[in-house]
Amino acid sequence: MKNRFLTLIVIVMGALIVGALIYLVTQKRSQEEIGSYETGVNYPTSPIALSLWMPLDEKDNIEPIIVEYNKIHPNVAVVPEYIDNSQYQSRLTQAISTNTAPDMFVYRNDGLPLYKKGITTAPTSVMSPEKFRDTFAEFSAKKLVIDNSIYGLPLGIATLGQIYNTQKFSDAGVAAPAKDWRQFEEINQKLRKLEGNSLVTSGVALGTSSIRNYPDIISILMMQNGATMTNQPPTQATFELADSTGYFAGSKALAFYASFAQSDKQNYSWNSSLGDSQSALANEQTAVIVDYPMAIKQIRKSNPNVSVSSSALPQVNIDNPMNYGVVMSGAVSKNSQFSEIAWDFWGFATTKPAQKIYSLQSYWPASRKDLINDQKNDKDLGPYANQIATASDWYKGFNFQTNTDLVNMLNFYFSGLDPQITVKNASTEVTKSIQLSNQ
Repeated sequence: MKNRFLTLIVIVMGALIVGALIYLVTQKRSQEEIGSYETGVNYPTSPIALSLWMPLDEKDNIEPIIVEYNKIHPNVAVVPEYIDNSQYQSRLTQAISTNTAPDMFVYRNDGLPLYKKGITTAPTSVMSPEKFRDTFAEFSAKKLVIDNSIYGLPLGIATLGQIYNTQKFSDAGVAAPAKDWRQFEEINQKLRKLEGNSLVTSGVALGTSSIRNYPDIISILMMQNGATMTNQPPTQATFELADSTGYFAGSKALAFYASFAQSDKQNYSWNSSLGDSQSALANEQTAVIVDYPMAIKQIRKSNPNVSVSSSALPQVNIDNPMNYGVVMSGAVSKNSQFSEIAWDFWGFATTKPAQKIYSLQSYWPASRKDLINDQKNDKDLGPYANQIATASDWYKGFNFQTNTDLVNMLNFYFSGLDPQITVKNASTEVTKSIQLSNQ
């Protein structure tokens, strides 16, 4: 018996030692990987401070990368400043116009027309266009490489998908999220609860402009239905036009979206009293939202007890999927006195080990080809990573104005205007935004 006990102790101790060795080797390898970044930039030995602006919801996402960067370049202080999301675009635009922009900032690709004149493009010592296309997903190359110049290095690519309350699905006997929009309607009717025309419990959150990322959602509904959003190259909006068969995809998509907030429609499941869609899911006031994966992190932070999962965006044609994508990019302003070093920071931040850290921290799916495949089986990010190959968007011109035009389009429709007229009016206004951005 004593010998058996001693043998057991030896086995347990051996397992602990092996486990510790594996951990140390893994940690060392990780540190070696992130510390092996080879730069083509010459760094001075004197102290340097680089200012960095980021939206408030990106707080804490970049700090671990700054820590790793400082292990290599201890004389470079990267100083992030976080700005409220509602003010970020206007403050950054103003700073660029007055030559007071920070050394570095981040932006979504649809904001590039606002910032382009204030960006100094990436030097080849950090990233060449050829290396960019070899390293990052095609969608990001289409958005950030213009006339063979690089206007941003992609920290991540997000697509729209479904985020849903797993307990509500189970309670309603719903086995899996919808793959197409017809299933989406059917599942909504199982999840919601009505008393006459009064909504007791929301099923899916759609239909109003209080839905997070409404402009992107209505855009992909139009695109999936066959709308051509602009002419090429983009000089005017065209989403009001009928296709060759006479089908008005834009107005049909608008009517479909709005039906989820109209009490006289069979899809009724949402109204403005429920407020913000992300908060509603966190507070278990609704069962499904259409949003980007970063919302998963925020929802769990708001309510650690809610059980949510993610799934792909429903499609009009599941054999030819189309998804809406956005790229989070790091850029360097023309105001920076250390632009090459600032770009080198973004070069470091988009290496494989650094981007892996950022992705896990931020819930932005990776933009690097060699990480996208790794994330396709991830429980939370997998559905989004699988959609990157089919990601698309459209040129909005000055996005803040176009997004306002799309909100007005929905409000005018709710006021009783004919959907085709409403969409045509919106298209006319968006054309102004596009043409102004092209000047």
